Amino acid sequence: MTSARVRGLLVLVLAAAFVLPGAGCHPFRKRGTFVPGAAGPGRENYERALEEIGRRHLTKAKSLLEAVQFTAENRAELEPEVRLALADVLFYTGDDYSLIEARSKYLEFVTLYGDHPRAAYAQFQTGMCSFRQVGHPTRDQGQTRIAIEDLLEIERRWPGSPYARAARGMVAAAERNLAEHEYEVGRFYARRKAYLAAADRFRGILDRYPSYPEKEKIYFELGRVLILGKNRAEGSIYLDKLLADYPGGRYASEARRYLEAPLDSDPKQDRG
Repeated sequence: MTSARVRGLLVLVLAAAFVLPGAGCHPFRKRGTFVPGAAGPGRENYERALEEIGRRHLTKAKSLLEAVQFTAENRAELEPEVRLALADVLFYTGDDYSLIEARSKYLEFVTLYGDHPRAAYAQFQTGMCSFRQVGHPTRDQGQTRIAIEDLLEIERRWPGSPYARAARGMVAAAERNLAEHEYEVGRFYARRKAYLAAADRFRGILDRYPSYPEKEKIYFELGRVLILGKNRAEGSIYLDKLLADYPGGRYASEARRYLEAPLDSDPKQDRG
């Protein structure tokens, strides 16, 4: 899976989080129990800041939020919302430094206000901060693993939240990125004729990511490297499975050539 496809899934699932029944407020407007235009010190700045976030005027929104004045009467309700809005400003800024800072603020919100109605949203955004830093599958996938752990925390702590459903979709997308990374590493080993190492990577995809949607190419590559690594018996199992499950697929004719080729022959190279 390409990085663009993974990011496309991010957009779709993130959008779903905000249209699920009961998912809560629009992300840019009317958070918590506040009523737009309500009187009281600091609240006007907060409401104006939400409007500026909605317009993507992030610098202005940040200034308004930092100017909010808390009182003994409004602090308990207003301060969590301001903290969350500041994290959102950083998130929508979008560069790596801002995403790191946003993740820290979302985690701080969850730590301080774990029972808040918006805590599940904050935890979801924590995962999104990591997910938005996920690179191409050929690169290190440390951020992908962090994102998965952040998102799984929603299922553990807020299993009934609509964000738990959205998180499951994002975890599936993140796991596909990890599987694609393993595929690229396997291909790297195969090109260097390290066939046993390549086979271990391809087997790992089938074992760890059973819902990976592109099994056809995994069956082909695994069968191919096993045959080239002189394990024709096991390699034939995977190529036969490919032909049974994807008889008209893009790897079918190539799989047949490997099954029919003489021992120690690579049909791809023999064709010139």
